[in-house]
Amino acid sequence: MDYRNGYKQTIKARERIRDYVYDTPLVRLDYISEILGTSVYAKLENMQRTNSFKIRGALNKIRKLSHEELQRGVVTASSGNHGKAIATCAKMLGIPAKIVLPDTSTDIKRQMIRDLGAEIVISTVEKRFVVAKEISEKEGMTFIHPFDDLDVAEGQGTIAVEILNKMDHLKMIVPIGGGGLISGIAMYTKGVTRWAKVIGVEPENVARYTNSLKEGKPTEVNRGETLADGLLSVKPGESVFPIVRDLVDDVVTCEDKSIKKALDLLYNKEKLIVEPSSAIGLGAILEGKIKYDERDKLVLIITGGNVDGSIIEKIINS
Repeated sequence: MDYRNGYKQTIKARERIRDYVYDTPLVRLDYISEILGTSVYAKLENMQRTNSFKIRGALNKIRKLSHEELQRGVVTASSGNHGKAIATCAKMLGIPAKIVLPDTSTDIKRQMIRDLGAEIVISTVEKRFVVAKEISEKEGMTFIHPFDDLDVAEGQGTIAVEILNKMDHLKMIVPIGGGGLISGIAMYTKGVTRWAKVIGVEPENVARYTNSLKEGKPTEVNRGETLADGLLSVKPGESVFPIVRDLVDDVVTCEDKSIKKALDLLYNKEKLIVEPSSAIGLGAILEGKIKYDERDKLVLIITGGNVDGSIIEKIINS
């Protein structure tokens, strides 16, 4: 497949979902720009519906289902935000939904999903997809993968449409878990401009893309401890890995201590409530993993904000 033509599908996805999602703010982070000596911007998906970018991909997928498929309902496996997005879409459309959450998911994310009327099933990070697929086969529900699905990736790529409508000649810095978000962003970006770079950042202790790119194929890693609880997938998606390999300019890792430092800056200096996973891009910059000069425009994709301020303060002060 020529992924460089994927941008055309992303444009269609934008038309499909634009009445249901927000065109989120793209703001300059003045304090952080000052200390780094360059222009740093944030795409605030923490202000998206469901307080996460995941609603984009979920909606794009669900809006392509047939009437019969919708009536049977949907099932997914998720570390929280994708589950909340699927549950929100299901409530909006009045269809059944089951969400398989890992035992690492936070209480706040579990309660949000219950409040939306979806049924929750608890599993482990490693087994959650197996459990979700078993439910899909047994009950005839459509399984919607959180990242290894091109319809989902194209929905996430609508973030890049909004950014590139406002500016070009930039470096987009994207948190990377399974690869759905960054593959969608890269497909659109590389299809429409030669002047933008896409850089992925993953936790040092769950470096599944760093390892897989070295191996040349999706490779499972052991899951280490990380503050970035939304980036815990242990293996890249089979469908999205080739897109990341071919179109993403670089993938780097970030240590937890740098995520904590970034979270502190975003929360206390820029007054943003963001999940630790969202701070990983800034963490990598602070760690010196992403090269830039004073003429650069660095755009941080702030992926979600489903976290209490008290939790952020606890992480920062620990």
